[in-house]
Amino acid sequence: MNSRDRPLTITIYDVARHAQVSVATVSRVVNGLKVRQDLMERVHASVSTLDYRPSRMAQRMRTSTSHLWALIVPDFENTFFTRVARGLEQVCLPRDTCVFIGNSDDDPDKERHYLDVALSERVGGVVIAPASDETDLTRLVGAGIPVVIVDRAVPVSSYDTILTDNLAGGTLAANYLTSAGYRKVVCIVGPPNPTSRTRLDGFVSTAERLGQLQIQQVRYGNNRRDGGYAAMRGLLEDDIPFDAVFITNNLMTVGVIKALDDLAPGRRDHVGFVGFDLNEIPLLVGKHIASIDQDPHEMGRLAGERILLQQRDGTARGHIFELTPTLDILQ
Repeated sequence: MNSRDRPLTITIYDVARHAQVSVATVSRVVNGLKVRQDLMERVHASVSTLDYRPSRMAQRMRTSTSHLWALIVPDFENTFFTRVARGLEQVCLPRDTCVFIGNSDDDPDKERHYLDVALSERVGGVVIAPASDETDLTRLVGAGIPVVIVDRAVPVSSYDTILTDNLAGGTLAANYLTSAGYRKVVCIVGPPNPTSRTRLDGFVSTAERLGQLQIQQVRYGNNRRDGGYAAMRGLLEDDIPFDAVFITNNLMTVGVIKALDDLAPGRRDHVGFVGFDLNEIPLLVGKHIASIDQDPHEMGRLAGERILLQQRDGTARGHIFELTPTLDILQ
């Protein structure tokens, strides 16, 4: 690269492209953190070739507590995660701290990109609803960045984790449908992550214990409207008998009801529905709809408080908090 071709300011992204490594790897090398020997050599060679000089201001920021935090969620269009962000902002704003939001779409590659950005920017903390059980947060912890998991647990977690008591949520749903007189229920469940599994476990175990609610079938969706719509369409096409539906996600509930309205007009008024966080869905009203309500705002606020605590004491992590859900009948 000659002087005429070289950008006026060489950035960390230029170095990453030249060395054919991630931005996070360049950041770790520049900040003296451990990486593989061959990667370190490639980064040093590119730094020398491009004459890269890290901003002194950025370096100062990264040796202190950054005023930028990251919130990484699977679907920011879901109002649940909007309210998590609001709760986190309640902690950040009085401390002159900003939050950037990454939408992973439950895609591990997109999630990894946002984690790389968080690492390269040396953010002051990361709050994340993991895309899968395989989400790797060890690099963040290794770099001294506080991490808090919300909404979805990961196996054998040593991170602060803030959840709803999902087993209790499933129990509330089964108790409601049983006491309301429903007898044949179908379950529409999100992807096989710990949150969906635990909600279903609570529902099934309670239904079996009470002995009055017969589970006709379990179908799986993608936690979005189209997933709920497709699951209900399949149940109708297969002529599965039911008088109630248990759904583990709010957006899928909207899709389920829309499918009934489109494909079985009039039947909706004879079916009982129970889902999660339905009060967060505008204009979702009708007969026989119950909501298992969480407190995402408190989840976000508590996550922010845990980030602050970890900033003060790097060993203060590994605690699990479970918030209690409540049942509400929509009118």
